[in-house]
Amino acid sequence: MTDASPDGWETKLLGDNAYIKARIGWRGLSSSEYTDVGPYLIAGKHLRNGRILWSECDHISKARFDESYEIQLAEHDVIISKDGTIGRLGFVKDLPGPATINGTMMLIRPNSDLHAKFVYHYLEGDKFSKLVAEKVSGSSVPHIFQRDMVELPIDCPTLPEQKKIASILTSVDEVIENTQKQIDKLQDLKKATMKELLTKGIGHTEFKDSELGRIPKSWEVKRLIDLVSIKHGFAFEGKYFTSIPNGKILLTPGNFHRDGHLYFGDKTKYYAGEPPEEYILRNGDLLIVMTDLTAEMTILGNTVILSSPNIVLHNQRIGKVGFSDEDFHSDFLNLLMNSDYVKTSVKLTATGTTVRHTSPTKIMECDVPIPPLSEQRKITSAISSIQNNIEEKQNKLSKTQSLKRSLMQDLLTFRSSDAKRMWRDNIK
Repeated sequence: MTDASPDGWETKLLGDNAYIKARIGWRGLSSSEYTDVGPYLIAGKHLRNGRILWSECDHISKARFDESYEIQLAEHDVIISKDGTIGRLGFVKDLPGPATINGTMMLIRPNSDLHAKFVYHYLEGDKFSKLVAEKVSGSSVPHIFQRDMVELPIDCPTLPEQKKIASILTSVDEVIENTQKQIDKLQDLKKATMKELLTKGIGHTEFKDSELGRIPKSWEVKRLIDLVSIKHGFAFEGKYFTSIPNGKILLTPGNFHRDGHLYFGDKTKYYAGEPPEEYILRNGDLLIVMTDLTAEMTILGNTVILSSPNIVLHNQRIGKVGFSDEDFHSDFLNLLMNSDYVKTSVKLTATGTTVRHTSPTKIMECDVPIPPLSEQRKITSAISSIQNNIEEKQNKLSKTQSLKRSLMQDLLTFRSSDAKRMWRDNIK
């Protein structure tokens, strides 16, 4: 407990105030034993922003479920991934039936002196995040041991105050969750609208057969090579690679997300040398991934339009797409490169077993349906309207997540005068 903590707070060991269990090995349980129905089996991949994605969980037989009563879940349990992507949290709410956790997870069931949702939010906070970061950086196979959780100190107010803090943070979580649901629906709408407009167009009644199936009569089928150029990136010298931020980002496939955005996090690569001028990217450049990360992480063919305040370098395995046809709308190009036509074709051109690759030449052999320029503009406008709505919701989500981080810092640490004032005005 720090000097800045309010009266009534005390430091408790989680293991003295919670039931903590994990299951190692599951007596040889394998995926071949999973069933279509039966008790739920939860892994880290089934957690999203604290929620358990019940519809995506695996199932096991009741006989297998009964083997490990010690990790059978109850309402308001906290679960955490202890292997793989460690530190991923879930809160058991509205339990749909018998459920348990697989061997990569750990169960935390607070006793009557701790409010379960307070513990969940505490584990989201900086102190526990630092422990996770130490585990990740200190081992080639990161792992949270049961003793780590048993010996974890938690700064706790009284139980009524825990409930008030948890209520504030949970209300922010609800805004985050609802906003994310709105984004997901808009993303689905955008995908469906793109599929409709890039195959049937706008207001057409006459269609014709083509190499790509039925398309509007006024459309043409062209190869990408007749419309665009794709330039390969540069093989930058490894001796100049650095993890120290210096404003010159070395773009890699790992920076591409499936949602069409670039992500620059802790593992971002920087370049300490002097890059060739022609391989410095510009905001507005359309980029395409030509190499998968792993067999499980399929990002091949993903495209983004660059927008970054940093210098971003055109690295190998990334293609830069330009267009040369005057009857081709630049914004329509991005839609086309994200279409099922192109993405499916790109994947078909790829070679390799563990990690697949393709090339500019192979990509440009793809056939695509092309509407007249005037209709390209109309299609682009329709999709842009949905995308603008998505970006508005994403901005709201980002601001709310930032608010939550600030609230957690204030409510769970009390290091600032603002925190003390918040405590006095809103909690006490």
